[in-house]
Amino acid sequence: MSEGVAHQLSNSLEFIHKNLDGFKIKEKVDSMGIDGYINYCALLAAGSGAAAGIGGPITMIVGVPVDVANTVAQQFRVTLAVIYHRTGRYAVSFPEFMKIVGLSLGVEVGMMGLQQVVRVIAQVILKKLTARAAGRMIPFMGAAVGGGLNYAFIKTIGKTLLAFEDSIFTDRRALPSG
Repeated sequence: MSEGVAHQLSNSLEFIHKNLDGFKIKEKVDSMGIDGYINYCALLAAGSGAAAGIGGPITMIVGVPVDVANTVAQQFRVTLAVIYHRTGRYAVSFPEFMKIVGLSLGVEVGMMGLQQVVRVIAQVILKKLTARAAGRMIPFMGAAVGGGLNYAFIKTIGKTLLAFEDSIFTDRRALPSG
């Protein structure tokens, strides 16, 4: 994996977080319930995964970057939705948010600084989302593979976050610093 790609993705993570509409997510969770909202986000991720794989290698070139961006956005929406569901807060600082994102991906943030946490998270996301690219090479079959894997990824993130103890969402002592 290219260090430049990981750096670009790490810069994108803060942009995505900054542009989350927490109030809109709150309203959707209130109307759909947390499980319904997670499923909604998983379906949105599945749509971009299917589109990226429908034409095989030709649509992968353009579709994969768009798919990665959409899947990360859905992952972040699910993360904020679960934070809201568990704490009632729908606005969370970037360092606190990245700690929770990292934990949902199995990244132990420990004593890392914020920039290091963001880079490690970007690398993990990139590895998870691009490792399955080979399955998208076959036209039409790639749509099923891409859509199915994205759906499963978002559902797993939601399930992982819901399984965490409440202290994960409220303990600010272990937050990475800038």
